[in-house]
Amino acid sequence: MITIDNNTIIIDGQWTLSNLREIQLASDKIQPQIATLKDVTIDGSKLNQIDTTGCQELYIALKSLPKESKIDYQGFEKKQLDLYLYIKSRIEDAGIQLAAPDNRNSFTKRVGMFTIYLLDEIQKFIEFIGEISVIATQRAFTPWKIRWSAFWANIQSAGVMALPIIGLLNFLIGAVISYQAGSLLQMFGASIYIVDFSAVAILRVLGPLLTAIIIAGRTGAAYAAQIGTMVVNEEVDALETIGINRYDQLVLPKMYALAVSLPLLTLFADMMAIFGSMCLAAIYLDISFSEFITAIPNAVTWRSLLVGIIQAPVFAIVITLVGCYQGFQVEGGADSVGQQTTKAVVQSIFYVIVIVALFSILMRNVGL
Repeated sequence: MITIDNNTIIIDGQWTLSNLREIQLASDKIQPQIATLKDVTIDGSKLNQIDTTGCQELYIALKSLPKESKIDYQGFEKKQLDLYLYIKSRIEDAGIQLAAPDNRNSFTKRVGMFTIYLLDEIQKFIEFIGEISVIATQRAFTPWKIRWSAFWANIQSAGVMALPIIGLLNFLIGAVISYQAGSLLQMFGASIYIVDFSAVAILRVLGPLLTAIIIAGRTGAAYAAQIGTMVVNEEVDALETIGINRYDQLVLPKMYALAVSLPLLTLFADMMAIFGSMCLAAIYLDISFSEFITAIPNAVTWRSLLVGIIQAPVFAIVITLVGCYQGFQVEGGADSVGQQTTKAVVQSIFYVIVIVALFSILMRNVGL
């Protein structure tokens, strides 16, 4: 929104009423820096749009400049600069006192502004989920309208292409579990119990969790970046113009594909992690493959496998929704794509860990 580079104040993005909270938050952050500038250049080359509210907020932000400061406006479109100068003159002619933000209560103000921003984001996300739910319900009764070509393409990219990295990382995690836990069990002459420890930990928690985290970082980020780039290039608007619902085209095929792929990837991850644990047990603890495999049925039941597998579709839906939602929130240019992609990954991993914790409590209470 507003940044400072040496003596240049850079204005970018959408300075409009709909982005008022974001503009005020960005302005508040740099007020102490603005107050130290003297001769400044206001760079509007990255400014996409500004309305009267944006002009007023820009005027308020620049009020912190010392009175003797000289201001040079560069990069603005003529109509943008004319509008700002007109609003500025009207405010000054009318004698309206628009004070610069008071930083004495900046902490409480920022907490309040962040709370408002957070509630606004929650509302938008719930609305997004509601729209997706409506379309998904409609497609349940009209499956022939699902974009099956996009579905199979996403199966390939999100599922098949992820097998190598998921297999390798889970194999290594299984090996690490055997090595770390095995050294402790060996001290008590209970090496064989590494089978129980590894199998339960991998099938119930680690396999599904690590797979979901990898997919959140790999596929969730890809979804956010893809949709964000389409938003920047106005391809999403083009879809709406020709009568294609953006969510029907860009979200549902991804969600269905990941909901199918992730349980299978989780099962594959479980097998690779147990194989890694088996290899280290054979090398480090002298437990043969046959002994390890024979002990697995005594260590775990089908319930342990089921607990891990049933979490996967939930992870898939959450990762897809978060990634796609953040992609649609992109505004401006490439910087915004990067920011929203980062948000998608961080939020997806956070939600995945929360869901794992909730599932652990729920499954314990129902006896699984």
